[in-house]
Amino acid sequence: MATTKSRGGRIKGKGPFIYRDFRDNHVIWPGREGHLNQFLGQSFKGLNHKKKNALSSNSEDSLTWSCFDTLKCVSPSRRALALEELWELAYGDLAAPDGFSASTIYVGKTYGQGNAITEVDLSFEGDSFLVLVEAKLYSPISQAGPDDSKPHDQIARKLVIGLRDAHAMGKDFYFILLDIAPRECLAQLNPGVSLEEAGQKASGFGGKWLTSYWFSRYKYGHRGSLTPLRQLLLKECLDTSNVPQVAARMGWLTWAEVFKVVLRSVIPTQ
Repeated sequence: MATTKSRGGRIKGKGPFIYRDFRDNHVIWPGREGHLNQFLGQSFKGLNHKKKNALSSNSEDSLTWSCFDTLKCVSPSRRALALEELWELAYGDLAAPDGFSASTIYVGKTYGQGNAITEVDLSFEGDSFLVLVEAKLYSPISQAGPDDSKPHDQIARKLVIGLRDAHAMGKDFYFILLDIAPRECLAQLNPGVSLEEAGQKASGFGGKWLTSYWFSRYKYGHRGSLTPLRQLLLKECLDTSNVPQVAARMGWLTWAEVFKVVLRSVIPTQ
């Protein structure tokens, strides 16, 4: 019986699976290996974190690449159907902007100007819209830390930079949080948490309630008021006249939903 060469293993039997070859950790459409090498070679603020994490089964980048670079490669008609379904899953009855089903898909594109820049896991662009997607897997969002030159949490940073870029381009802005579970499930990891506690740092899977907390605070506000989102925009000198619209354009997706949509898109039609 032929033996299969080991693809890697777990350190001391624990933690993520570490592949020997980064290609085994990514779904690569035929002819796209050069694009993957280019993606993994990207640096952000002088750091190349993608290549460092390319061997880990816990890599958010490898999952995002595998799903959405695949979606870029299917036929336009199949991709359009997939994007329409993803929009409905993220936003429900909110109408998609014109042309969303024909979006240009970017994985790992940088947005912003000067020191206020951010590398975005996934984005969709069209003539009239910009959609930024923050993709998380097993870790929570990063918190604000003024001492570390991080004036915003990860969600606020995407909202601020996305709104600025969209305004500069004359486009409508949308934001999607893509995570391992629904917002309501993550909230149950620490129900009834206070604002003071949510402002402290938390790490690991046990801290994933932070993602749900801050997303909910910006989208739904506090005690029926959208004051948290309004204060964020006011602090950044952004238009506060359309706060309800900004909140309505915040959506949530899960990886399980994405997997099914992408898998359906690659099944040949009869």
